[in-house]
Amino acid sequence: MTYDWDGVIAAPPGTPEFFEQSDRRAIEAHRPFGHPAYPADPPYSRLIDWQGARGQRILEIGCGLGLHATLFASAGARVVTMDLTETAVKLTRARCSQKGIAVGIVRADGERLPYPAACFDQVWSWGVIHHSANTPAIVAEIRRVLRPGGLFRAMVYHRRSVRYWIVGGLQHGLVRGKLLTRTLEEVNQTFTDGAIARHYTVSEARELLGEFEPPRFRILQEAGSEALPKISPLLRRISPALAKRFDAWVNARFGWFLFWETRKPAA
Repeated sequence: MTYDWDGVIAAPPGTPEFFEQSDRRAIEAHRPFGHPAYPADPPYSRLIDWQGARGQRILEIGCGLGLHATLFASAGARVVTMDLTETAVKLTRARCSQKGIAVGIVRADGERLPYPAACFDQVWSWGVIHHSANTPAIVAEIRRVLRPGGLFRAMVYHRRSVRYWIVGGLQHGLVRGKLLTRTLEEVNQTFTDGAIARHYTVSEARELLGEFEPPRFRILQEAGSEALPKISPLLRRISPALAKRFDAWVNARFGWFLFWETRKPAA
């Protein structure tokens, strides 16, 4: 496992070139919702208050290749990042060593966080906790380690998405016949990363976060994704401007990423 999902990075894993190419792909894919004017906008500045992160003690659950951890550390935060896989931990350590950035890097299970109660100001997790066998246990652990009033931001997969219903249900399920032997959830699992990949509706996510303050949700979609595979190309031939507006409208409601921001109650 190298976190190069499509196998398109030519550089050996762990080299500076590997991290550079991986970062470029992530930053460009997330440009529409994270930093539309990048590089004038800092990466993920539409999701993260970088000035507010300075001096904060931040826990990242799921370090991946270390992109977000190093961004937080570069903004002046005191960062601890963790992952269940040794590959992610080793690659993140290599990145931080090459860049000379101080980040605490730990191999640990999010369902059993090795930290005392109320010791972090923020918890960040991007596309990770839905891969757990017990996501509610991770959320309970996050609440435990956050200080009162602490901030919790995360992205999980969105069940009310074009990808789940059109790509999964229609293309893979009906056209390819996978629904004959599998449930819709199982069909989506056949082409989604991870041994487990749960998808949440807004109401299900709100229930998951029931012990937190009322969350704010955003539905997001990566760049290069057509809102509807058959309709978007037709609209582009009629009117590129209309197609752009249509894709933006659909992606803001039926994108694949469900992002939330909430806080542990201060009382």
